[in-house]
Amino acid sequence: MNANQKLRVEMTSTAFRGKTGLKNLEKCREAAENYGWEFGVQLHNSSEPGEIETLAAAGVPLSAHGPLNSPFNWNLAAESAEPTFEGIEANVKLFRKLKIKSCVFHGFYMTDRPVPAFGGGRSYDECMKTVFRPELAMGPRERLNGRYTLGAEFRRRRLRVRERLAELRRKYRSFLFCIENDFPAYGASNMLAADAALLDHPLCLDTGHLWMTARLFELDFQLEAAAFLKTGRVRMVHLHASKYTREGYPLEEWGDGHLPLDTPGEMDLPRFVGACREAGVDYYVLEVVKGSAADLRLLKRWLEG
Repeated sequence: MNANQKLRVEMTSTAFRGKTGLKNLEKCREAAENYGWEFGVQLHNSSEPGEIETLAAAGVPLSAHGPLNSPFNWNLAAESAEPTFEGIEANVKLFRKLKIKSCVFHGFYMTDRPVPAFGGGRSYDECMKTVFRPELAMGPRERLNGRYTLGAEFRRRRLRVRERLAELRRKYRSFLFCIENDFPAYGASNMLAADAALLDHPLCLDTGHLWMTARLFELDFQLEAAAFLKTGRVRMVHLHASKYTREGYPLEEWGDGHLPLDTPGEMDLPRFVGACREAGVDYYVLEVVKGSAADLRLLKRWLEG
């Protein structure tokens, strides 16, 4: 990070839903500006048109977790990438209207079938079950991924993703598109640092997804985070806490995080943030469903070491 460059800190738009949403937004914006940060809101991929309009009218800088307003996720690993590029183009038109310059997305699924986007009354599990492949799962009744990343199909799809990400950068040079490490379920496959590095593309490092991946594949969370950071490709961090612990929850009960940063747990987020700071990461998105200025205060403390 350049010493003269402002830190970019955003919060997910879910934090600003409901009757007190705009009041919470003002408190968060005030706190971030007092810290000298460039503040913004990342539109969650479940954001509906009314929410997008409200936040745009509030005058806060926006980014996006794509896709927005789409029935399907983007999948650059599918045999045909045409539907994905059509969806991206539709979103880019919206981004230009909203002055959005950066977008994070999941783009690597082990399927050629359309992957429904959740939101609008459709849950994550409901949507992802439509592309579930039991032969790739940890077990016949499990949603979690098995160890298929050394197989020929995975390598073939990874190469597709790499080539299409290069095409994405060529087509939209003025936008930052970050591909996110995936929650390791239902064949979502950008899970490990070694594979993400081979995509040769800007990355968003998500703490909750990496925490689950480390548990699933018996990896050290901090060492795997360091491996991601060592690629030099991490341009954005999705920061949130997880309640799941090895002794407190059996593996089959584990899920994602998206909890406030002060949630008790085993992740050691201060150490993680310190590693990100040392690696020069200057873009943090607090993907806390009900985030508040308290999360921003905690982030400031961790960044100061």
